[in-house]
Amino acid sequence: MTKAEFKEMCESHGLRMVSDIRAVGTERGYLVSVQYAGKKNISVNLPAGKDDQKKYGRDLKLELKNRLGKNASSAWGDGWLTVFVDSGKIPDIYCQGVTAVLDVIKGLGFTVPDACDVCGKSGCDAAVPHGAAYRPVHRACLEGAVTGARTKADANRAGGSYLLGAVGALLGMLAGILPSVFSILALKRIYVLLFMLIPLASYAGYRLLKGRMDYTALVLSVVFSLLGVVLLNYINFLWSVKVELDLTFGQMLSLVGPALTDKTVFKELASTEDFFKCLVFVALGIFLAWGQISRTAKADVKDAQGVLESAVPYSSAPAGFEYDPADYMPDTRSDGEQ
Repeated sequence: MTKAEFKEMCESHGLRMVSDIRAVGTERGYLVSVQYAGKKNISVNLPAGKDDQKKYGRDLKLELKNRLGKNASSAWGDGWLTVFVDSGKIPDIYCQGVTAVLDVIKGLGFTVPDACDVCGKSGCDAAVPHGAAYRPVHRACLEGAVTGARTKADANRAGGSYLLGAVGALLGMLAGILPSVFSILALKRIYVLLFMLIPLASYAGYRLLKGRMDYTALVLSVVFSLLGVVLLNYINFLWSVKVELDLTFGQMLSLVGPALTDKTVFKELASTEDFFKCLVFVALGIFLAWGQISRTAKADVKDAQGVLESAVPYSSAPAGFEYDPADYMPDTRSDGEQ
């Protein structure tokens, strides 16, 4: 099967093409997306509940084997079910493949979720991508999400504080280095994933104290993460002095001031292998956390708009159903507000 043949097949059965390899629609009463997976395979994708794999997984495998032999296999994801069908061995891939899969699923009593992912109410009139499948939503909810994101972005732009954000980033960094301090001092080990917490915690602190959500959040998250490396090494230095000289905790604390003001101490620490290891690991942590710490208020609006634009019509709303957009408006309060 070619892509052109796939498109012709889907459109002839009333499905809507959302890309050159994916179609969405209602078949056998199910919200289903069918995807081209090469010349010899297609996938049938449906939304699923969180307990459906446990409830239907084993019986589905057995029934697919009985109905389609080795020409079909199933896979479960977070909120979706996929059945792969070998289109090269089935003459009529739609009637003997797609609908056969749906008949098997229907025979098991499998039902797809009909509640909106945003508000939790039924009567959805749209569907949006979710993993391999599409899930039902109200278009009014998506429009409300866009409006809410814009309102929140405008409020942050008007009332966000760089100063409070910097304080939050500092406090977040201090919280983020605690697991690394414990692993270095108590376990004598360095865990790479713990360094990912430092920029994430710094960014979370910036956001929690209502810092202005532009690229300043990213810059301060990186700066305070690097400062965290220096602080970790000072802590490690002080602890090693305490152990080596058998100092009390109070005596060790008395060294904090001199250690921080003595430039030779920093120069010696900056030349150690541990310092470079920490620097490399926190850089890796920044890289791993980049997708989060680089988010701005504009990115939230863009994401909400992107979801709205990806929505396709879905006719599960009962006749006479009316939407009140106020019911679907998301919470637009600032982070930390109750």
